[in-house]
This record gives sequence, C-alpha cells and structure tokens, in this order.
Amino acid sequence: MSRQEGWLVRRLPVGMQDDWVMARLLTILENVAETVQVQADQIPLLADPTVTPDALLSWLGRFVDAPDTETLPSAERRDLLAQVGSLILRKGTQHHLETLVRPFVSEPLEIVDDGGIYREGEARPTSGKVTVRTAGITHGTPSDLLKLVRSITPAHCLVEVEVAGELVTAEER
Repeated sequence: MSRQEGWLVRRLPVGMQDDWVMARLLTILENVAETVQVQADQIPLLADPTVTPDALLSWLGRFVDAPDTETLPSAERRDLLAQVGSLILRKGTQHHLETLVRPFVSEPLEIVDDGGIYREGEARPTSGKVTVRTAGITHGTPSDLLKLVRSITPAHCLVEVEVAGELVTAEER
C-alpha cells in the first residue's frame, strides 16, 4: 500500500473507531479504494515518455502532436516524444521539422526553408518552399517521409523531399 494502513478508519470520530463492525467495513473499503488511488497516483507518469508503457506511446505522440512513430524502435520513440513535447512552442519552425525528421533518416540531413518569424512589416518575400534532403531513410519508406514532412509543414508551403539525390513523389512506395 502507498498509504498507511488504517487511514480510512482513523477518519472516523474517536467513538466510532472502536466499533469492530464499522472498522472492518471501512478496512474493506480502504483496500478497494487503495487500488483506485494507486492508479490515480500513476497518472502523471503516463505523460512522461521515459516511463509510460510502450502501448501508450502512440497516444502520447498524438497528445503532443508528434508524427506517427510506429516504425521507430521504442527507445528512439521515447527520445523523440520527449523532444517534441519541449518544442510545442516552436511548432512549424525549421528546428521543429528537423527534430521530427532526423530519427527517420540517415545523415546528412539538410532542410532548406526560406520562411521565418519577423516583426510586423519586416518580413522578406518568401517562396513558401520547404526542401528536405537526406542520404537515405532508416525507418519507413521515402513516401512515408514525404507524408511526414507534409504533415508538419504549414499547409501553404510547397514541400520537396529528396532522398539520395532523387525527388520523392506521392506515388512512390
């Protein structure tokens, strides 16, 4: 038990604590309540990617808006989810894109993005094009990488993915 035994009986008025029937009834209720309380105590751990059960990693990934990580080994999934959680405020930036793409590709990885965050009136003209170049795919297919990049770039951006010098199109499997 995570709480001291008899915690519920001790909440009774002093005169009722000596009632054998009442004490036994509350002891039974205490044992049932303990299982619920143990589960409630573990709720904060579910959101921690380092200790959450493997079965909940996909749920946690959806919670922090991470891409599908099913193709990654468990340790890499946990590392990625920890990084994504800390990047929520940088969503849509080149650093965010690089963090999400890196576990799925081999080095070198190059991301070209002419966008940015500027003060009002100081933004320079942009083409809205995001290009991802990599030497190869370590997890998934080139088509999966294209879907990943499209899912994490702003909708108005033109996305290009190049793997080992070849442009990836949506039809490739």
